[in-house]
This record gives sequence, structure tokens and C-alpha cells, in this order.
Amino acid sequence: MLGGMTTQNEHNAIEAELVNASFRNANDLNFAGVLILSLLVFVVQDVTPWWTWLPGLVFLYLVTLLRAIEIRRYRRTPEYRNSRQWVLRQTVYSGLAGVCWGVVSTLLLMYLPTALQLFVLTVSTVVAATTASEDIVLVLPPRVFILASISPPVLWMLSQGDQMYIVLAIMLLAFLSIVITIGNKKSHLFTEAQHLRFQNEFLAKELSRQRDLLERTNKSKSRFLAAASHDLRQPVAALMIFLEQLEFEQHLSIKGKGVLEHAQQATSSMCSLLDSLLDISRLDGQAIRKSIRPFSIRKLFDEMEDEFRQLAEQKGLRLKFSTCSAVIESDRVLMGQILRNLVSNAIRYTPAGRILVGCRHRQGMLSIEVHDTGIGIAEDQLPKIFEEFYQVDNSERDRQQGLGLGLSIVDRAARLLGHTLTLTTRLGMGSSFALTVPLAKTGVAKEQSAPLQAATAPVLAGRLIAVIENEGNIRAGMNNLLQSWGCRVVSADSAANMIEQLDSMGEIVEMIISDFGLRGGVNGVEAIARIRQRWGAELPALLFTGDISKETHTLAKNAGLSILYKPVKAEALCEAVTNALGSFDIQKPKNRIPDPNEKIDLQAKCNE
Repeated sequence: MLGGMTTQNEHNAIEAELVNASFRNANDLNFAGVLILSLLVFVVQDVTPWWTWLPGLVFLYLVTLLRAIEIRRYRRTPEYRNSRQWVLRQTVYSGLAGVCWGVVSTLLLMYLPTALQLFVLTVSTVVAATTASEDIVLVLPPRVFILASISPPVLWMLSQGDQMYIVLAIMLLAFLSIVITIGNKKSHLFTEAQHLRFQNEFLAKELSRQRDLLERTNKSKSRFLAAASHDLRQPVAALMIFLEQLEFEQHLSIKGKGVLEHAQQATSSMCSLLDSLLDISRLDGQAIRKSIRPFSIRKLFDEMEDEFRQLAEQKGLRLKFSTCSAVIESDRVLMGQILRNLVSNAIRYTPAGRILVGCRHRQGMLSIEVHDTGIGIAEDQLPKIFEEFYQVDNSERDRQQGLGLGLSIVDRAARLLGHTLTLTTRLGMGSSFALTVPLAKTGVAKEQSAPLQAATAPVLAGRLIAVIENEGNIRAGMNNLLQSWGCRVVSADSAANMIEQLDSMGEIVEMIISDFGLRGGVNGVEAIARIRQRWGAELPALLFTGDISKETHTLAKNAGLSILYKPVKAEALCEAVTNALGSFDIQKPKNRIPDPNEKIDLQAKCNE
């Protein structure tokens, strides 16, 4: 028996199903029985006294009526009685109907000639055999009917002492025994089939329950990671801003610079962890909408080579991207994220040698492969490498070796895209990852237009920038950082306070940088809208927030705002500000400012 469904529960369920199957055809057999006895009496009434058949026939009509009422009640309210009570009442009615048949047929045999006696016995045997066929559903009611209807005529024939009657009685008993035996086998098969059916239904429900539980757990985990990511991003953002300012201090000692460098490395590791958690939460929460389009793999390879060449050279590795002119059908951002993690992983786990990234055509598909001569992976570790935070040969959790989330992101992104990811590895010899993607039906891929370059933006000196930030530490850090770039800054913790300060200054603000969660019941998107109503609808604005929720992204997108997620490096913030001001100065206010901080490219794909 399956765990979670007790023997008694299953027995009750099977019994209820048997009762339901029995009552489904019960009325047909109920009325057929009284009809056949009526026809039998009609044939022999002229040669038998009325008292031999009339009382029994009337009583059978009464039993049939009561039984029909009981069947109607079951069909309307089956919960009126439990299954055992329904079976018991059916058995009583079957027994009463059997007594009517037995008494009437026996009394008729006493007054009929041999030919009509054989006719009565034949009809009684056929009725009993037909009733025996009900054994496949319910065993007790038909057997009680058979016993009550056949016993009286059999006992009468045995009491006659005539050889023919004795043989007929024995033949009748043997025939009915065979019919009952066959019915027992069919009933056993039917019950077993019901048992298997309920087991399958239970397994299906349990599987569905476990799947729903897993989905709820995954969503809860993703919500927790997103919430934790937001709460951690706020202080980390402030920390990064202050560390960036310390870097420009001239009076730092050599020891102080070393401490600062270690602090920046630790903060950078924390930022990488937060970004990776963001990727995991979005992939698990299905917050990413894939955009399948044709694009050239060569362009992606060139970008990856520019990004990783210096890192590979620092480790003394030979990094080579083979020439590939293929055009594939996939999501460019997600594909870039997959390839970026695979190449980064190969560099991290290759102490010496080379890394080759290339393509192979395979049966109308393209296999994008990353080969390395690194440490390889032991066979017993293969099932674990796609789990979160699992790292080969890094049990001490050295953050210089990464966070252990890269392959987990690769696996989730590949499954989201429907691409097959395979791994071939030998311990001490290296590893090869291959991602199979479909080729584009056409050979022309539309490349996205290049983003605005910071080089076209004006100098920041003298620009008046409004900073609305709920966190005091971040607000102070933003003031100092922007002022160090030559900007004039006015800051506040709410839209109302900012508008009041700008009114009192009497100057024209040139850009707004706002957090999303603000005081006063007005969010960052609404605050920017209110300020734009006063100082111009095309006023450059940037949403600078640690809130990575789907709702916030949607609000910003609908308002045409760029988002820069906390924490962010100073150069990324500088580039975003100069791009925004440059876009405004060259009269291209409708161009969306690219987010230069999108180290984790999945941010650009969330909820498109």
C-alpha cells in the first residue's frame, strides 16, 4: 500500500466505487426481474391456482417499488448513507426479491406438468445466472438473491425422490456454482483494477502536490533572495560610494591604500554575489521574458574576446575565439550571459594552458563550445556542479575563486531557452561545454544600434543635479561623489522636500537622480514625474535603486526611465549621468539611456 493513503481509506474508496457501479444499472435489473416473473405467471396462470403465484408477485412488485425509491435516493444524495449501509439495503432487497422468486417457482412446480416444470426451472436458472453476473461489482446482493431464489425449488426436487428431479437439482447447483466462480474471478479483477486506479490517482495527486510545493518553495526562495538583495544593496551602495571617494584622496599612506584595495575587493565580491542572486531569483521566478531573434555569433564572440582577453593574459593563458560566421536563433542577452559564465569559469579553473571557444555545425544546429585544459571535474562531482554555490576544489569558499553560481545560471538560462547543454570532462585534463542552438532560417541578422557614448556628452562641471534618496548615508555619499566631478548638487529624502528646495533656489535643475522608495508616500517614478511637470517633461532623469522587483521595473519602463541598480561603481554612475545629459543636449530625449551598470545582462531582459 502506498504511504499517505491508508488501507482503510482505500478500501472505503473502492467500496464506494463498487456501490456506484452497481447502482448505475440497478434499476434495469430491478424492473427486469418483476417483468420476467410477470410473464412467467402469465404463461402458467391457467393451469395453476391463483394463490400459488399472486401473493408472491404482489410482494415482488412492492419490493421492486421500494428498491426503485432507494436507487433514486442514492442517485440524488449518495452521501445520505455510507457505502456499507447502501450495500446492506441492496442485499436485503435482493434477498426479499429472491424469496418471492423461490416461493412462486416452487409452488408452481407442484401444480405444473413436466414440460412446464422444465420451462419454470429454465427461466429461474437464467434469472439466477444473470444476477450472478453482478458479482463483478457487488458480491453479496446477487448471491443472497441466488440462494433465496434457487434453494426452495432445489429442496423440492430433492425431496421428490425421483431420479430426474435429483439430477436436475444437481445440474442446477453445478451450473450456478460455475457461474458464481467465474463471477468471483471477474469481481477480483474489477476490484484490483479499482485498486490500481486509486493508486494511480493518489500518485498523480501526490506528484501534483509535490510539484506545487516545489514551485511555491522556489518562488518563496526567489522572493526572499530578491528582498534580501534589496536590503543588502542599500548599505553596500553607500559603502561603494564612500570607498570610491577614498580612492581619490591624495594623503592616503601606502598601507592605507592597501587596506582600501582589500576593502574594494571585498565589496566587489559582495556586489557579484548580489548580482548573481538577482539572476537566480529572476530565472527561478520566471521574471525573464526571452526574445528570440536571429543574430550573428561572430559579434558575440568579438565582445567576449574583448572582455576576457586581459584577464586571460594576466593568468598566462591563451584565449582564442575561432572565426564563426553563423547566424543563430536565440536570445542575444541570455546567450551572452551563458557564454560569459562559461568562459569566466574556464579561465578560473585553468591554471595553465589554453581556452578555445568555437562552433561546429551539427545536423542543422550549431554547437557553441568552450574547451579548456584546466583541472577537469571528477565523475562523482558531475551531478553537483550545476547546483547553487557548489565549486570544484574550493571547499574553503575562497571568494577569489568565484561564488559558485555561474554554472547554475548557465543551466537555468539554457533550459529557459530550450537549448541543450552538454559537458565532457576528464579529471586533470580539462573540460568542454557545448551548447546546441538552432541556426537562423535567414543569413541576415539585425544588430542593435550602438549606445550613446560618453565621449559625446558634455563636461559635468557646473551642472545642477537633484538627488532624491531615502537613505541618509547614500544621499551624503552621492552628494560628495557628484561634487567631486564638479557638479552642483541639491539633495532631499522626498519629492515634496526637493520641490521646496528647488523653488527656494530659483535655479533650473538639469537632471534628476532618484531612489524608488521615498518618504512621503510618493515613489521615485512619481517624484520624477512631479518635478518634470514643473521644470520640463524632457528633463533627464535616472532611477537609482536597489529594488529589483518586477513591479518597479514595469513602472520605470512605462515612464520611459532608465534604471541603475545599486550598488554601482563610480565610473558606471558617471557614464550614466553624462550619457543622460548628453542625450538631452543633442536633442534626442526619446532615446533610452543604456544602463552601463548591467554587468548582469539579465537585468535588461527582465519583464520586457
